[in-house]
Amino acid sequence: MATDFTPTSHKAINQVHRIKDRARYDAESIHAILDNNLLAHVGFTLPPGAADEDDWPFVMPMCYSRIDDVVYLHGYVSGRMMKALASDTRPKVCITVSQVDALIIAMSPFNNSMNYKSAVVFGHGRLVDSPEEKDRALEAMTNQPFHHADRWNDSRLPNNIDLKSTKVIAVQIERASAKMRTGGVSDDIKDKEDPELLKKHYSGVIPMKTVYGVPEPTPYNIVDTPAYLLPEAMNKEN
Repeated sequence: MATDFTPTSHKAINQVHRIKDRARYDAESIHAILDNNLLAHVGFTLPPGAADEDDWPFVMPMCYSRIDDVVYLHGYVSGRMMKALASDTRPKVCITVSQVDALIIAMSPFNNSMNYKSAVVFGHGRLVDSPEEKDRALEAMTNQPFHHADRWNDSRLPNNIDLKSTKVIAVQIERASAKMRTGGVSDDIKDKEDPELLKKHYSGVIPMKTVYGVPEPTPYNIVDTPAYLLPEAMNKEN
């Protein structure tokens, strides 16, 4: 498993060009962002001749999971993205994951910002044919929202119909980068020293986080809520 994705050229696709001190290329930072979030945006293009329209790029929101250096995606067998990424041509894929930790409110809107963590990974799509790998990927995707509690084995496991109607795509992380901002407001010095502006305009940080509420059972549910779904478990820090 790769431990570092540092670009070897300034022209590399994963080279961060703006505010380079916020960039991270170590696998630990990149994996942490992937593992601590739930929604990825997957960028790809359709194979030539797959559509009557011009070759528009697609970016689609998807659930995902990571095992080692592989990001897994799943979807209905005839879905546009699944068909495109399952191609024998091993199409190029770009996957992004991000989280916002705070709003940075400056006196000037041009100094507003966010504290955030983001990861961008690049690889090639591969249809998962192995039943064992497919099961591992689906299990990891099922467990991802629950701090990797074993929801998979606490569920009715997939039957043949479920598995036949679902494709799983593997994307080996070939290149990657992370970018993150922490800290406070960066107002212009002249603004901070202007008494009139200080009297008129607020500046500060508004922290943000995802908070899970109390589970709401279905009308037909007759079992107690598992402990791993309760707020004290769902809201624990990773």
